[in-house]
Amino acid sequence: MLTFQDWKAFVLVGTAIMLSACGGGGDGSSGTASVRLANATTTHASIDLLANGASSVGATPIDSVSVYVNVDAAGPALQVNDGATLSALGTIAPSLAQGGHYVVVVYESGGSVRITLVNEDIAAPAAGTASLRVVNTATDAGAIDVYVTDPATDITTLSSPSFSLASSTTLQTSTFLSFAPGTYRVRVTGAGNPADLRLDVPAVDLASQEVASLILTPSIGGTLVNGAVLAEQGAYTAAPNPNARVRLAAATTGGASVSASAASAVIGSNVVSPSVGGYVVVPAGSALNVTVNGASVGAPAAPLVAGSDATLLVYGSAAAATATLIADDNHLPAVNSNLKLRLLNGLTGAAQPLSLDAGFAVVASNVAPGTASPYAVVASSTALRIDVFAPSNLVPIYTDAAAPLSVPGNAVYTLFILGDAATPIPLLRKDR
Repeated sequence: MLTFQDWKAFVLVGTAIMLSACGGGGDGSSGTASVRLANATTTHASIDLLANGASSVGATPIDSVSVYVNVDAAGPALQVNDGATLSALGTIAPSLAQGGHYVVVVYESGGSVRITLVNEDIAAPAAGTASLRVVNTATDAGAIDVYVTDPATDITTLSSPSFSLASSTTLQTSTFLSFAPGTYRVRVTGAGNPADLRLDVPAVDLASQEVASLILTPSIGGTLVNGAVLAEQGAYTAAPNPNARVRLAAATTGGASVSASAASAVIGSNVVSPSVGGYVVVPAGSALNVTVNGASVGAPAAPLVAGSDATLLVYGSAAAATATLIADDNHLPAVNSNLKLRLLNGLTGAAQPLSLDAGFAVVASNVAPGTASPYAVVASSTALRIDVFAPSNLVPIYTDAAAPLSVPGNAVYTLFILGDAATPIPLLRKDR
């Protein structure tokens, strides 16, 4: 016959078994999923996560991941806040698997905060292999290739990349590929062009039976990309882009020779004005060196920001040239049938502010010498009328009225007006 103490022990054991079966009190408990937060933003020093209005994860710094927290698996409302201002940055309401593991990845694109969810319950591969995929949120970069190679491999000698991702306006996730355990170098390039380097991660370690995701996020310039390697239910290793892209716009008068470099990277060598070169990848934060006809010119005070695109404009007379750094925004327009257009005033002499009409509408005004206008969104056209005006003059200093331009959409353009104000030289350049 059972005593009271026997019944008490029986009830306690039974209760413990029931709680264990339900997963009560532990990771992945009944009705919950495990979620952690990755801060892949570039401007929010820390971010917080709220679940159904309650604080869940606090103060996750840039380029880091939080610990796991349990949230309601049945459609939780997940909100991300700036850690300093507590202002809401975005929300998602995913349906999560009970007991599942997820990473909420927060990043920025074109100045807007975006959120995506990465599942961390992929089955481990066989011993002696590792699985790697690409999660591409950097859709502004366009079509890209990803090379995962031995660190010493010259990718220009390879017949094909490890991953290829087509141009898309939405997040892309590749299939998993199998790799032997070891240390790899990961390089992201423009599609079909190994020389168009967008990101270079010198060392990525893959362990036996590891499942990893290479997460690509946008840069502030829109062309380079940032990266991070996420080990499933493990480490998050950020790989922010350490470089910037710069091009030289030589606009000095008299056909002067202009050279520019950043650290050991040559941006342009003995370029005869007026001329606009292509973008060159240089170390961010490095000092710029500029010469005109061999004489040193004061470098711009503005620093080269990691992940940015910029135009180094050198204008004025050869004897008194000025160098300035102009930020370029090469994010593609939101609508493929549109284009982005701006005016850059590189005139010298009796130079005045300029205005730009596109399709008989004013899209830029009061653009002072040595500056560029904000970007205007314009519909693509096979015959776009462009006119540039100086103040108090109804006759344009440049017009394509005789032969309107064919300008496709889904692109970014800069109209440079260079040289002496008495004889301005126009150059329309497709930046993206």
